[in-house]
Amino acid sequence: MTYNIHSGVGRDKKHDYKRIGQFLANSGADVVLLQEMDTRPPHRDTAQDVKDICAENTFKLIPSPAIREADGWYGNAILTRFDVISHDTVDVSQMGRQPRNVQIVELQTEKTPLTVVNTHKGLKKLERRSQFSLLHEHLSSRLKQHKTPLFLAGDFNEWQFFSRAFHALNGLLNQQKIGATFPSHFPVFSLDRVWVSDDIRVKACRKLKNAKTRVFSDHLPVLVDIELPECAE
Repeated sequence: MTYNIHSGVGRDKKHDYKRIGQFLANSGADVVLLQEMDTRPPHRDTAQDVKDICAENTFKLIPSPAIREADGWYGNAILTRFDVISHDTVDVSQMGRQPRNVQIVELQTEKTPLTVVNTHKGLKKLERRSQFSLLHEHLSSRLKQHKTPLFLAGDFNEWQFFSRAFHALNGLLNQQKIGATFPSHFPVFSLDRVWVSDDIRVKACRKLKNAKTRVFSDHLPVLVDIELPECAE
């Protein structure tokens, strides 16, 4: 699953990582790519925020902060039921803009190692173009050197309806059809996107729109059911 959780604040103005964590646990997802995880407010405890979003011990959390402050951090994070083989972060921040990164985690699934790439791109068009280029360059190199199945997802913030911004990425990976995911109560824009490598079979890919997801965040989550090969080459 990929999910921009809007710092844990729902459309009802309520901050509640516990309800989001329980929703994620009940979804059956083995891996969740989170954007806008925020533990900075001083009136909250970072350890409790992590415990709540993990639904107690349902998931392990691998953080990838873009911003660190005295009371906590803000950025990407991955929740997983699998063991973690490795974790890397690629800085794609642009001068004068909010810091952004690409989170890369290799997981040991029951069948094969799986590389999961989580990202949240910038709000400005030129900023995103530079970030897309850096992402493509890194993934192109990684796929040549590290031949494990790869899953890329996140909030790409691409508002344009007829954008060619993903031309290079589409030549490298297979983009999945999802549709509009933002805003959650009346989706118009396709901000949340998913790509997979050729060795992954996508059995289903759909946005989750129901009474809970309309409220829990301003984005809808996207659930992807994939089948991995028995072993990577």
